[in-house]
Amino acid sequence: MNRFLPSVALLVVVSLFAGCASYETHVDRNRSLTGVRHFFVIANANDNHGLNQQIVAALTARGLQAETGPLTMMPDETVAIVSYQDHWTWDFGDHLVYLQITMKDRKSGQPFGSATFSAKIPTRKTTAEIAASLIEQILPRTS
Repeated sequence: MNRFLPSVALLVVVSLFAGCASYETHVDRNRSLTGVRHFFVIANANDNHGLNQQIVAALTARGLQAETGPLTMMPDETVAIVSYQDHWTWDFGDHLVYLQITMKDRKSGQPFGSATFSAKIPTRKTTAEIAASLIEQILPRTS
């Protein structure tokens, strides 16, 4: 029985960490972001971590045009409005434990889709990596 103890211990540890972080995506299949090039990220007044800038960076890294600011500063050419909600925990430093990014059509207000990251314990991923991963899940690859 003792020879199985290390295997059982490893299985328990792996199963504990398996649920540490999760991603969930909802994309409206009737509404496509294919061809959308102009995005506006609504700045969250409660965001002390610059997530809006990291979301803009993730969009521009894909060759898209993105700006951020208050809704009143949205450029006329904007097609998709991006909003986000975040939650942080503190453990000898701030750690992102929840981030939801939602994209909506500027004209109709109808959602294109959303992606959510949630973690029960802090992850080693940077907020920029998490934001880029969520953008990747919502947007189709462009050529």
